[in-house]
Amino acid sequence: METINTLLAEGLKDFRQAINEGAQGARSYNKKSEYIYKPEKARFKLAVYFKDGNKRYFSSYDNKQSKEGSFIDEYEGFLKLIRLIHTWNGKYKNAIIYATVDPGKAINSNYNFEVLKVDMYGNKKENTTVNFKTEGKNIIFDFQRAAYINKFKI
Repeated sequence: METINTLLAEGLKDFRQAINEGAQGARSYNKKSEYIYKPEKARFKLAVYFKDGNKRYFSSYDNKQSKEGSFIDEYEGFLKLIRLIHTWNGKYKNAIIYATVDPGKAINSNYNFEVLKVDMYGNKKENTTVNFKTEGKNIIFDFQRAAYINKFKI
């Protein structure tokens, strides 16, 4: 049988080791990826003209992933651009969301269809020909209706 002194010495040794390990700093996990995802296809593009003279363009992210697979939700991409406008409230002159009527909706296509225009005073103009339709799981912009009515400017 061991004496009480040896048991206490062993316990203190374990306790000191725990204190020393606790004094060490935590590992940092702040590694950021250098990869920035840019979509290859987008139905909508947001142009923001700031008060300081800068302008920035943002594309909609229309593809969604689920357990059943991927599908297109252009309405959700449109709503995300509207939410992005509200993050810069008071910092921009104008924010305009454009759409392309190109069925391929490539990034380099012509975005000449105005969907929504918001100015720095909160005035909002919407294009009345904008409509979304559902095809299976996909929610898509009805660009054929918009091109038929041919109301490109608000």
